[in-house]
Amino acid sequence: MKLKSKFTKTIGFILDEFIPPIIRDSRWFYPIIVKIWNSKMDVDFKTKAFFMSEVEFIEAYEKISPMRETDNTKKTISFVLNNLKGENILEVGCGNGDMSIECANLGHKVMATDLASSNLEIVNKKAENSGIRLSTKECNVEKIPFKDDSFDTTICLHTLEHVRNLNLAINELKRVTRKRIIIIVPKQKFHIYTADLHLNFFYHPSQLIKEIGLKNAKCIQLDFCLCYFGDF
Repeated sequence: MKLKSKFTKTIGFILDEFIPPIIRDSRWFYPIIVKIWNSKMDVDFKTKAFFMSEVEFIEAYEKISPMRETDNTKKTISFVLNNLKGENILEVGCGNGDMSIECANLGHKVMATDLASSNLEIVNKKAENSGIRLSTKECNVEKIPFKDDSFDTTICLHTLEHVRNLNLAINELKRVTRKRIIIIVPKQKFHIYTADLHLNFFYHPSQLIKEIGLKNAKCIQLDFCLCYFGDF
């Protein structure tokens, strides 16, 4: 069953904020929630992920896909589209490609990338059916296959919470960008068990601003997400 993004974030917020940690992080409680949420999910992913090969890491995500159509809401989509800067747009971790297609609809030249080739097949089919022109490429955010300063704006939505080397991923996003980076991550406290494959957790706008390290930056909260843009 595909779940709506705002609904799942609301449920996650309730579980994270209102259940005492001694219960919330116990082995007997949350793994049961995880299995109900998605029976294919490995509740011990957080401890295994850093020792997986690249192939194993990708397979862990493809195994549980698709959980829902998108992680974006109307408000977060508007945040991105209202803050695009320049003509050439890169989306890293495009998922089902809806945001890349929205950007292309506005007349931008778009490169949509994702770790999973199955996602790119979906994006290409959607673009073809809609008569939209964009490019796609397999890409790991920790090693983006483009030259320095290749894009005016780089978008990275609901991706940084999944990476194994956060500093490397952020440096790569900054390296390929000329003007602006737009990032969205879930507002989420760290817990041992979560109903997702998240490895990094961000709870306050100042945390994300500090992690990215751009002086000209803004971060706000929308629909249980931290929405950031920073300029060079």
